[in-house]
Amino acid sequence: MRSIHLALAVLLGAAALSSPAAAHRVELAGRVTASRTVLAQRRVGEPRYVAISDLFYRGKTAFLEVLDLTTRSVIQVVARRSLFERRFGGASGTHLAPLGEIATYRDGVVGLVIAEAAVGGPRRYWYAELDARTGKLLRVADLAALRDGEQLEVIGADADSGAAWFAITRIGPRGRALVLRRLDLGSLEQQDEQRVELAARAEARGHEHAVRVHAAADFSRFAIVEYTEDGVGMAPGHVYVVDPVAGRSFAVAAPPAAYGVAFSADGRYIYVGSAQRGTVSRIDVTGARIDKQVAGPRFLHHLVISPSGKKLFALASSSSYAVYDLPDLQVRSDASHPSGLASAMAELHGNGIASLDGAYFVAPEAEDPRKPHGDDRGYLIARLLE
Repeated sequence: MRSIHLALAVLLGAAALSSPAAAHRVELAGRVTASRTVLAQRRVGEPRYVAISDLFYRGKTAFLEVLDLTTRSVIQVVARRSLFERRFGGASGTHLAPLGEIATYRDGVVGLVIAEAAVGGPRRYWYAELDARTGKLLRVADLAALRDGEQLEVIGADADSGAAWFAITRIGPRGRALVLRRLDLGSLEQQDEQRVELAARAEARGHEHAVRVHAAADFSRFAIVEYTEDGVGMAPGHVYVVDPVAGRSFAVAAPPAAYGVAFSADGRYIYVGSAQRGTVSRIDVTGARIDKQVAGPRFLHHLVISPSGKKLFALASSSSYAVYDLPDLQVRSDASHPSGLASAMAELHGNGIASLDGAYFVAPEAEDPRKPHGDDRGYLIARLLE
């Protein structure tokens, strides 16, 4: 009888370990404190690093902050404000403090895109590198000069090939066009890898020209997502799927409020989430079409594929999350975030970022509105487990 009970216990234990809740989950892995002047989080090359600040100033000092997921620590780069004002501050004598976004971090060097602060005429953009220990300027390369209505977006950095990628949207006689530009981090040579003509859209709400560019983990494929929204009179938008190596691209209809985008490792599919409709769509890259759509969480902002490529985590502004089996999205399981994460995820609103390998997710900590805000705030590190 005892052996039967023991065998039953083993079977029940195995069943528990193989259940959906045990097979994949989100857990709190750590907490760090950083500046509250953060504007956007960004992947910056190696999966262990995430930028959690843009260039910001306090008095005569300039700051940049990078999170090291391996050590659970914040790397703060400090430089003189005057360095940026003199070199990038615009026309002679103005010395305005420029804007800056972190694009890369590697081997103690932080690379950032700096936008000229001067108003009027084309705005100049540079790629600049600083020594993270001393704050000294190392190298500078011109990136672009853009007119009003044109934009430059940092897509990310590829640690394996030693390159940074940018999206430059220009306005010409035939309308808008987006250029994918690759910057070699060794030589600082630049190459426009592909140009995509964007279809004209009637402007009714003022956001029709907003685009966001997403890249596969190996930067072999890109998705240019135009913003659209149901019920407000906006013109339909597109998702342009771009393969620079093959020199090909195609477009499919963009889901409304399409924020979350994830690329399968084998290159066959791209998954797009709609925050407004609460759906997850699958783009068949070979067939150049949306071939499947399933229900997802409302207010969906992030889609993250697990390191093995077998699971898709759908993270929304919610205290719960959904997980799908890949590639077919056939099995969906829902679970609640652990208590240490739930309040932050419920107030996510798109302010988080996944590591390049899909192993971690970083989100600002929820704050008590009854308490005054200090100079710093907390950031939570979640681990995505299968």
